[in-house]
Amino acid sequence: MRPCADSSYSGTACAGAPCLSRQTDLVGRFKQASLLNAVFMHMDVTVWCGMKLTSMAMAFLCMAFIGTAAAKSFVIGVEDVDYYPLHSCVNGKFSGYGRDLLDAFAKQAGHSFTYMPLPVSRLFHTFLNDNSIDFKYPDNPRWQADLKKGKLIFYSEPVVNVIEGLLVKPESVAQLSETSLKSIVTMRGFTPWPFDQAMRQKINDGTIRVYQEDSFSKVIALGMTGHYDAVYASPIVINYYLDMVIRKPGALVFDRKLPFESNDFSLSSIRQGDVVRQFNEFLAKNPAFIMELKRKYRLNDKVAP
Repeated sequence: MRPCADSSYSGTACAGAPCLSRQTDLVGRFKQASLLNAVFMHMDVTVWCGMKLTSMAMAFLCMAFIGTAAAKSFVIGVEDVDYYPLHSCVNGKFSGYGRDLLDAFAKQAGHSFTYMPLPVSRLFHTFLNDNSIDFKYPDNPRWQADLKKGKLIFYSEPVVNVIEGLLVKPESVAQLSETSLKSIVTMRGFTPWPFDQAMRQKINDGTIRVYQEDSFSKVIALGMTGHYDAVYASPIVINYYLDMVIRKPGALVFDRKLPFESNDFSLSSIRQGDVVRQFNEFLAKNPAFIMELKRKYRLNDKVAP
């Protein structure tokens, strides 16, 4: 909006004032001088008020802009693992439930997302120390908590709840215990969170050996050999691979008698808190869409009898 008081406006106002002739008497001069003075005083107040109102309007506009996440392009760091159907990166292409959900949000909000796949451990370091990544997906406040100390991180509401635990060969179900468990195989960068302090100590001193692989196909293949006691992962991921990829359903079974945990997957950011809040609004307003997306990717399937 153009300000109502500037130099051209003042000049025009002056040009419209009546001219004083030499024949005007002293009283007339005094009255007209008083009138002009009043006009200029009124102009000064009008100018000041106009400037003040304009400044206030601009301030409110700026506040509104700051409080709203403007549409723009962002980079989301994602795990370079095949953890399908939850999320997957194969040959640099990000797919799965996480991709569909984030793409739907971006389309509705007018954002543009670029997905940057990185190995799990490197993703944490890049996200925390490098401005090249705007968001991390998935994330959880408990993951790599030591690395996150001193960092203000914004987390979205959970987009999916995932059980992660130990899967064993069918003949080993209910046969293992926390004391008899000797070897675990999992993805590189994954941490067996459900273990208590005593079991963590066994892992640290080598009593329980943890073998890490770069792909879940290798993790599952090793688990099926029987040379390892258990596989640590999400039963949703393992069951999908067994059922849909290698067609060997039930080759590994989730053992609820061994430690397991329920993890929330969230979107996180250090610098884009407004967009995280916008994403939360999207989640709250689209429950039917999210439920349908979970059905599409079999995320509602039971993980164990």
